[in-house]
Amino acid sequence: MSENQDWSNLCHDLLRPILESLSTIDFHRAKTVCSDWYSVWKTCVKRPLCPWQITHQGNSMKLFDPKEDKIHKIAGLSDFSYYMASYGNWLLMVHSGLDFYILNLLTCKRINLPSITHRSIVGFERSAVLWINERTEDYFVAFISNQHYLFSHKKGDDKNMNWNLYDTKVGLFDMAYKNSNLYLYTLDHDIKILDFSGDFPKVEGMKNPYRVRYFVQPLEYIWKRKIVIPNSGEVLIILSLKKEIHEKKFLFYIFKMNLESSQWERVYSIGENEMIIFGHGVTIRAPVQDVGDGIKSDSICFVENDLWPDWNRPSSCGIFDLATSTITWPKRFGVHIDQWFIPGSA
Repeated sequence: MSENQDWSNLCHDLLRPILESLSTIDFHRAKTVCSDWYSVWKTCVKRPLCPWQITHQGNSMKLFDPKEDKIHKIAGLSDFSYYMASYGNWLLMVHSGLDFYILNLLTCKRINLPSITHRSIVGFERSAVLWINERTEDYFVAFISNQHYLFSHKKGDDKNMNWNLYDTKVGLFDMAYKNSNLYLYTLDHDIKILDFSGDFPKVEGMKNPYRVRYFVQPLEYIWKRKIVIPNSGEVLIILSLKKEIHEKKFLFYIFKMNLESSQWERVYSIGENEMIIFGHGVTIRAPVQDVGDGIKSDSICFVENDLWPDWNRPSSCGIFDLATSTITWPKRFGVHIDQWFIPGSA
């Protein structure tokens, strides 16, 4: 056989079983080799989603695969980098010097973003969103700082290499991004929508069915408030809270607006094909089979700081079952889990 064999020209029937035999990481890397491999990759037997976790060890981040009980080093990360958001196989990262970049965890490809020197973002927890097209690498990133400052940047803004800065006045709890729209959950419990499909963001007025439809909070002790956009395109508000009657219980409540009555109503299911990673802003495709540890449809995956503080937790991450309001705590593997990561979930 020639040493110069062109692997991109392999017969599809021969290439397919080779791809299907690869490890999870290599399986997802294979689709980036060339367009021909990507076409074959799409016809491979779809693997059940198996959540991994992003962990911090010292000054570096690693990927933890609970199924194989293995920790994988992430190449391409700068030291002292901080995780902000993720989308599919990509992470939005910020270096301690406020240098931002997007990194593909599986291929290690890196896209550098503009740096920021704005004094308002130093020392505050930041809520962020990331969206990226796997094929074209068009992207959109945004984050909230100090609850009032909204920064955004998308591919095409590179000509001026600056972030766009907006003073939101009223303040923000959280945000989510879908189909070029940025949904803002404000401190006065309203939902605002910014359309980023053009060169400049446009505030959606009459087209926003959630405008001036204020969300009334329940009486329980609320720890965190998040906004999520499922595949249906509807807006969900998710609360992480604590309820105390005879004993302390940690819960997640989900609310959706009834567009006929214009009232927010609590819902007890997000559908049999979806699950939520708390804090990601979108739902993801749920596994079609039981992968263990409570990972299934109609569940919420969370990490330790997503819940009201408590010193007696058996693990640093968990899965909340919406049907039973119970929490499954995966085995503690001796590492602190910072965020969930599900290869190929976008």
